[in-house]
Amino acid sequence: MDIHDPITSSKLSYVSKNALKTGNFITIADLLVTPINEVAKRCKISAQDAKAIYDVLLKECKPPALPTLITLNLPLDEVLSTGDAYLDHALGGGIRTGMVWEIVGESAAGKSQLALQLSLFVQNPPELGGIHGAACYLTTSSKLPTSRLSQMLQSNENLSKDSCDLAHVHTIRVNTTPMLTNVLMNLLPNFIQQQQTTSHPVKLLVIDALAELFRSTEKMSKTTLFDRSKELNQLALDLHALATRHNIAVVVLNEVIDRFERGRLSSKAGELVYSDQSRFFGTSSSVPGENTKEASLGLVWANAVNARIMMSRTGRRRYLDENEIHQKRTRMQSSDGALASSSAPSTSSTGQSDEQSTLIRRLSIVFSSVSPPSSMDYIVTHKGVVVLPDDPSQDCTAILECRFANDVDGSETQIKNAVAPAEVPHTLTTQSQPLENPEEDEYDRLLEASEDDILYDAYDAFEQQLTQAT
Repeated sequence: MDIHDPITSSKLSYVSKNALKTGNFITIADLLVTPINEVAKRCKISAQDAKAIYDVLLKECKPPALPTLITLNLPLDEVLSTGDAYLDHALGGGIRTGMVWEIVGESAAGKSQLALQLSLFVQNPPELGGIHGAACYLTTSSKLPTSRLSQMLQSNENLSKDSCDLAHVHTIRVNTTPMLTNVLMNLLPNFIQQQQTTSHPVKLLVIDALAELFRSTEKMSKTTLFDRSKELNQLALDLHALATRHNIAVVVLNEVIDRFERGRLSSKAGELVYSDQSRFFGTSSSVPGENTKEASLGLVWANAVNARIMMSRTGRRRYLDENEIHQKRTRMQSSDGALASSSAPSTSSTGQSDEQSTLIRRLSIVFSSVSPPSSMDYIVTHKGVVVLPDDPSQDCTAILECRFANDVDGSETQIKNAVAPAEVPHTLTTQSQPLENPEEDEYDRLLEASEDDILYDAYDAFEQQLTQAT
């Protein structure tokens, strides 16, 4: 007998059924949600008789069948490789479906490079780290760089020539927030359903870049801030619904703002101040100077993503071996047929020219629901983003001491470097110290030309002030 069946179908006596009818109890569920004293009062019986009716009906009701993981038949999360074993190891295996990932960084840090790389590696077969999927790439301020995609596809030997193709990267441009909402709520779900039966169903969604849609010239106020927070909350709900319902990975590119001390308001001892707490979720400090930037869109968006990956330009350089330098630089030949960057290699690091050194960037996993925080160096090559092992001149297990500007007592916060997996070989020779005025190489100039240089969002500063005031 089910709790929603009528009481008349139970084995109660005729007197008990009439009493329950007097109390206007139709189903067992009506009786269960009412206290015994109330049942006795409404049915005009004693509390003992009401308790006896309870016991009889509960014995007749069968317990509800609780679902198990097997009976639910939930889709398992899939993991796609980033194309770099070091980065996969730090991310807990790679990029997982069913999650909302954020890649945040300043201009020319390589955010779009990593997103394009994921759009190709998702197409790989499982034996090569992919999931035989397709990518939907939404752009907000620029067109999809198909020439760069072609270069990665042709030069990266880890991409399957039979499975990977530009035809499996679908793109559309969204210029406003309402347009993005319409795509996420209407166009994209229908498109994912249509592609479900094809050889490459949609498994990856990239938004490049979200902060562009929230730039405004209007005067800041609490009303405009609340409106922006509402839009971000709704957008987060839509993205999580897509990731969960269709079992896809959502990667959102975001920008950074300058991080500096904005002054403390008078507060009681022990109070949590936003400027103190934001260093744990909005920035990283694995190397000195990395914590001068923090993710834009504020606390509302930080609570909406499952993982945050921060990419930074450090100004540091390394001398790599001949093969790595050739992969990193794609110099045009001069009029005499020689490469502009080619020169006779020196046997010592001090004899090498500045042009042979490679600009190093820093990638940090600020937080993630599937992996611990970690940091590593990387470069951008014609193949994509390539992670480098830590400097051999330093102990990889050593602790870097970095000072936060917002520390009250001036204490030094210690953060450990990530130790790269030993089974992945990377060739690295002599090292160089950071140059005071490093000359940007070709890839950096191309990246700067293609990304927005406006890095400060006043809304985030206003939100922090309001948070501190409360």
